[in-house]
Amino acid sequence: MGSAVAQCPHGITSHSTGNLGQKKLGYSSRCSKFPCQLDFARFGLLHQGSSAASSSDHSTEFGRRINAVPDMDDMFWDKVPTPLLDMVENPIHLKNLSVQELKELASEIRSELSCIMSEKPNSLKASLAVVELTIAIHHVFHAPVDKILWDVGEQTYAHKILTGRRALMRMMRQKNGLSSFTSRFESEYDSFGTGHGCNSVSAGLGMAIARDIKGKRDRVVTVISNATTLAGQVYEAMSNAGYLDSNMIVILNDSRRSLHPKIEQEPKTSITALSSTLIKIQSSKSFRKFRITKRIGRGMHELAAKFDEYARGMIGPQGSTLFEELGLYYIGPVDGHNLEDLICVLQQVSSLDSMGPVLIHVITEDNHQDAECNEKIEADNPQEGMITISLSLKLKSNNVQTRTYSDCLVDSLLMEAEKHKDIVLVHAGMEMEPSFQVLQETFADRFFDVGMAEQHAVTFSAGLSRGGLRPFCIIPSTFLQRAYDQVVHDVDRQKIPVRFVITSAGLVGNSGPVYCGAFDVTFMSCLPNMIVMAPSDEDELVDMVATAAQIDDRPVCFRYPRGAIVRTDHFMHPGIPLEIGKGRVLVEGKEVALLGYGAMVQNCLKAQALLSRLGIEVTVADARFCKPLDTELLTLLCENHKFLITVEEGSIGGFASHVAQFIALNGHLDGTVKVMNIRNFHFW
Repeated sequence: MGSAVAQCPHGITSHSTGNLGQKKLGYSSRCSKFPCQLDFARFGLLHQGSSAASSSDHSTEFGRRINAVPDMDDMFWDKVPTPLLDMVENPIHLKNLSVQELKELASEIRSELSCIMSEKPNSLKASLAVVELTIAIHHVFHAPVDKILWDVGEQTYAHKILTGRRALMRMMRQKNGLSSFTSRFESEYDSFGTGHGCNSVSAGLGMAIARDIKGKRDRVVTVISNATTLAGQVYEAMSNAGYLDSNMIVILNDSRRSLHPKIEQEPKTSITALSSTLIKIQSSKSFRKFRITKRIGRGMHELAAKFDEYARGMIGPQGSTLFEELGLYYIGPVDGHNLEDLICVLQQVSSLDSMGPVLIHVITEDNHQDAECNEKIEADNPQEGMITISLSLKLKSNNVQTRTYSDCLVDSLLMEAEKHKDIVLVHAGMEMEPSFQVLQETFADRFFDVGMAEQHAVTFSAGLSRGGLRPFCIIPSTFLQRAYDQVVHDVDRQKIPVRFVITSAGLVGNSGPVYCGAFDVTFMSCLPNMIVMAPSDEDELVDMVATAAQIDDRPVCFRYPRGAIVRTDHFMHPGIPLEIGKGRVLVEGKEVALLGYGAMVQNCLKAQALLSRLGIEVTVADARFCKPLDTELLTLLCENHKFLITVEEGSIGGFASHVAQFIALNGHLDGTVKVMNIRNFHFW
């Protein structure tokens, strides 16, 4: 055991004991460095005087939790020296830095993020692409007075580092740690919580209108990405912003990510010295004030509008006039890695009043300067560079590939697609799981990935069904919430046979509450025509795929969890269609019956095995269906047991509610049976 002393800027000395220099991570302990100037003040995300801390008891509690100093044994990591970044505790420290210093800061942030990426399985490419843009935004604007909103959590890692959360970045997606999204309960610099994307323009417009009504002068900046432009809410918000003509700035981070390979293969939008100069003119006060003629008269306004559109049409890329038609003043494209241009454009735009909404089109690259950054790391710290690489390779080599439910789904869909040539697959959501890429490659003409357009995916599937095909609509549970209106009116009310495959159902580990699939059983089982089922293991998943393929008179859905399958062997049996609304008894017992739904059946079996060792014999039943319920099975369990315990993974109003309603309406509560529910979502 050793001891360490950390010097804090406020004269506080922190003593800690731990296995200093003795951590066995597969590399030489002599290369481990303890940061002698560890700034624990950065752990206090919500300062006592901040408005965020006083606005919510919940945020205060969060502040208490993360003000706790972590174990010193977890504070060792190999990193490149970051002298500038070490001086930045909040965005105000960026104001007096020169452009050259800001460039050096960007390099240090990119090195810091790359170091985090080597230890985290989550991709940080989106945040690496917006490092310069994030620095420019915080250099020009005055957060938290000015409101800065982000559409996607993956873009916000550099933002978190610059707003006092650097020390906690390695605790991201951990208990009592940082969220991978922006959160109002985490920092006063997060003006609005990031959900599934596409909400920042709507929320930002609301803040802008509230500001105007209250007579304030703060700025509202929203950052959107390519992925979120696939969602209709973005265009609804832009159209309304153009109509209301309130001051706000929308920044489109264009990293050229697309669902269409042909678009990504096209030549990239070129940004030359001439275009850079024209963009600065375009964003200038004199050029933008030309729009003021709309208040002078119709003839003059039309002439000015035509000249304005023609001039900027010559500068902007194809499609830029779309934003003009929505009512936003288009500026771009701007090099997202050129700090001089970014700062110039943002300063000019922020200096203007009463000019309406503006869209700044910023071109970024995910892998910008990564190679250069790695060379710099290895040149300055050759031993540490080797350690990072060797550790990364070791982690990859030790990563045992386990078979997941999605792998089984893909195999079963491949088998069913061979039997039914009219099966088509529609996928929606932020990212596609690697397993589904096999389907995309195998059935290129029958696989449709629509990205974050879940509403379109549902109605598109309904159209495919009406056209005589058998669509399987694959959507993660949390993203299906966005398309509920289409599920109700375009599918269920019309009894159109769309087969919903609900992935990532239930708890999703460190992905957090944004991706948590807690509500699908509740909101799908209340629909009048929907068949709702859930497999207890991979074998039932295969059978439910076959069952769904056979149903042609109504919609059906089934859910499965994220993660590994139950069995360790890879044997795949052909799917056998199940009888609709029929469950099964897995273990016969006495007095106590455990009725599980979906993946929770495995927990029931584990509980039965433990209880049997104590001499308590319980019955375990697999419901299979939430709607329609197996009423015969429920009646049998009520008549032959003193206790009926339902076990599910979901919110109130789901499987247990349907069971309780049946038992109450059919008089089973008048007997001796007592009904209880075990649910792992106790906060809903």
